[in-house]
Amino acid sequence: MPELVVGIDPGLSKCGYAVVTLQGQRMTVEVIPTAALQQRLAHDIGTGSVGMICVGNSTTSGAVMEMVRRTWPQVAAGFVDETNTTLEARRLYYEDNPPRGLLRFVPRGLLVPNAPLDGYAALLIIRRWRERGSTGDTGPGRPRV
Repeated sequence: MPELVVGIDPGLSKCGYAVVTLQGQRMTVEVIPTAALQQRLAHDIGTGSVGMICVGNSTTSGAVMEMVRRTWPQVAAGFVDETNTTLEARRLYYEDNPPRGLLRFVPRGLLVPNAPLDGYAALLIIRRWRERGSTGDTGPGRPRV
């Protein structure tokens, strides 16, 4: 039975990639090169545990969704509104990686994360999908999830 949800924050050169169980447990939050996305999905889908792929609806989302549907038509996939996920990802990053030392006293809005936030944006894409309880097929020009 499929138990995993994959979130993708697509970009031109890199993608945020997150995998979460249906119960909400994080399995993976990372940034991968866009060129490696299909191979990574093949690996995860090959386990037979992926039941849903959520793709953020901007930048290169159309090409990513086309690749997903062409290659794995048996796996449910849908677009999710990714408005402001990068801003929200910053907050989530600092929840997981709180500033230390004197940086604790600097307002978080003034800090610059030490890592790309795309993986956290992918995690937020999954959270938005879960909050809306949707498996619908939406995307640019269609109602947003």
